[in-house]
Amino acid sequence: MHTRMQYSALVACALLIIPAAAFADNSSTRDSMQQSYLNAMLARATCQANAETGYIGAAISDISNINQTAISADSGKITADLQTLTTDLNIKDQFKVDLKSFRTDSLSGTLDMHSAIKDAKPTSDQKTKLKSDFSSMRSTYQSCVFSAIQQFANVKLQVYGNAIQKVQNRTNVMASKGMDTTQLNLLISQAQTNLGNLAASVSSATNSSELKTALKSYCQYNGCKSGVNFHFAAQTALSAEQSVLDSIKSNPNSGQYSSKIDQAQTDLTNAQNILITVGTSKYQGTQQTDVWNDLHDSSGIIKQLWGELNGHKKSSSTSNSTT
Repeated sequence: MHTRMQYSALVACALLIIPAAAFADNSSTRDSMQQSYLNAMLARATCQANAETGYIGAAISDISNINQTAISADSGKITADLQTLTTDLNIKDQFKVDLKSFRTDSLSGTLDMHSAIKDAKPTSDQKTKLKSDFSSMRSTYQSCVFSAIQQFANVKLQVYGNAIQKVQNRTNVMASKGMDTTQLNLLISQAQTNLGNLAASVSSATNSSELKTALKSYCQYNGCKSGVNFHFAAQTALSAEQSVLDSIKSNPNSGQYSSKIDQAQTDLTNAQNILITVGTSKYQGTQQTDVWNDLHDSSGIIKQLWGELNGHKKSSSTSNSTT
């Protein structure tokens, strides 16, 4: 009786954790990252808007004969665009459209301002005053942008850390049910080390350029063009499914399902071979789709095997009790 109950509990656990999506960069993680990105983009747009309107204001103040008509209108558009961006912050697609308009108006404002300054033929004193004001505003802008990128970086670190913890929690459940989670724990440990290194690089950055370089150096999933891509979701999904399949293989009644077990193993091996080929690079071509298709296919087979083996176990127990 104890063995039968323990096995049933193991089945229930397996059915809960087998799906590859359980270990993937799920929708909530993606949404959180996307919103954080939008927040950072708004923060950066705010820096730019304040700088652009500040430059225009300084030009009007420092050069008495400057033609204010066009640049004042530009300043008003930039301010209005920023308000629209703020209003549409939680509407991803509309925010992106608004951002394009903001950047277009910002560029127009810069071009119009330079043209107005040139046409005004400022005196030497006016040029000196304007240069000093611009320098001060540029310093403020650079500090503001650095803070905006830090905002995104810190949230990115938090999201990565939360994702690692979720996988650790699922792995602990698997281990408590007797599954071999050695490989999963190794992946988790490496991901934590990678995250620590990224956090250190972010923390030590002293300007926007260094911070951007740090963020481009490591992606926990996929997306770094020249940095390290750890493919954490695919790797942990693969290891989790392999662990469950190994448990199935060890079941004394698994022999009659050898063809299905072989097919699931083939799918996992195919996924593993692609990941080995990819290494720490970005997915190319159909590699990402192929990996997740293999993991999805193997997941379906594994779930079916668990159900059938559990049913077989119950049937055998019932048969034995009536003989």
